Amino acid sequence: MSSESTINIQLDTYQKLYSQHHTSRREHQGILIDPLQHLNNDVQNALNKAKHEYENAEEIYHQNFNILKRVFTHKASEEKTQSVLPLKHIYQQRKDLAKKVFELLNEITLEAGPVEMRTYWNGSIAVVYNPITGSTEWRKYWHGGIHGVFNPITGIIEWQQAFQTGVYGVFNPQLNIIEWKKYFHGGIHGVYNPSTGIVEWKSAFHSGVGGVYNPLRRQVEWETCFHGGVVGYFDYDTQSVQWTKKWQHGIALISWDRNANTYLTTASCGWYDDD
Repeated sequence: MSSESTINIQLDTYQKLYSQHHTSRREHQGILIDPLQHLNNDVQNALNKAKHEYENAEEIYHQNFNILKRVFTHKASEEKTQSVLPLKHIYQQRKDLAKKVFELLNEITLEAGPVEMRTYWNGSIAVVYNPITGSTEWRKYWHGGIHGVFNPITGIIEWQQAFQTGVYGVFNPQLNIIEWKKYFHGGIHGVYNPSTGIVEWKSAFHSGVGGVYNPLRRQVEWETCFHGGVVGYFDYDTQSVQWTKKWQHGIALISWDRNANTYLTTASCGWYDDD
């Protein structure tokens, strides 16, 4: 089979997996990992072979034609056009495809895991899971707070952002509304407590705030991080809340809650500095 044929076959496989990735629900992304790993191995092997063939052809070309011949003789130009450039083109095609496959594999591996976290320096980042489409939406905001909440009544994601201000929203199932709060030059966080039926709030000046409902204690646990972000989630394996902090970064986290059989999202959305 020719190099061009194998490239086309691998590219077609990549495009199909890429399409499946964007049309499948987040909770079903894991089924794409095995075929992507196989494709990644095949593409890497083909890339190594193409690189060796190209470098070998280029070495022979330089051995046969010194610098003067390469500049002044037509035969050298013909030899390069016929023997070197086609292999270079194949190598570049392989290299581009390998990069795409590797990036897609990494992205899907992160999404298929039980916890995914992203950070954003000197700003805020937030993530919202849409249970209708099974997709997630990430947004960032420089030098301020941003947060989004899925509204199950309207079926849409609502967003708010504020410059140099913490912002957070929580859907209250008792009132069927999203409660929003802001805090200037600091962080603010809210968590719905199903044991009390209310949204609990905590804010902190120049600090990130994180809150997680602990189903064992039936209460909300809180953490703050001075000039940084903090997020947490309840880990059913350790039976405790796991926290992550990062200085001068906003943090967003999505985790699979096996008891609720859905994804939970949280974020540290605030402003922690005067610069």
